[in-house]
Amino acid sequence: MNTQRDAILGYADKQHAYFIQLIENNTNLGNSYGLICNPQSDDAESIMTTLFLKKSFWLNGSAFTDIIKGLEPI
Repeated sequence: MNTQRDAILGYADKQHAYFIQLIENNTNLGNSYGLICNPQSDDAESIMTTLFLKKSFWLNGSAFTDIIKGLEPI
């Protein structure tokens, strides 16, 4: 059976954090993981670029632990 993977990217308004939610075979894997971003900061673009790259790596078969490295549970 082939493993089906997906990832949802989003923004948690109360925490001011951009996050990624990893999905494998229609099952959410653990928490959402992400980075807090000060609303007054210009870091949002860099954070989203990082999360887009992590999503790409996830879809291409990278390990869960490699994807969440450097991210915090949200």
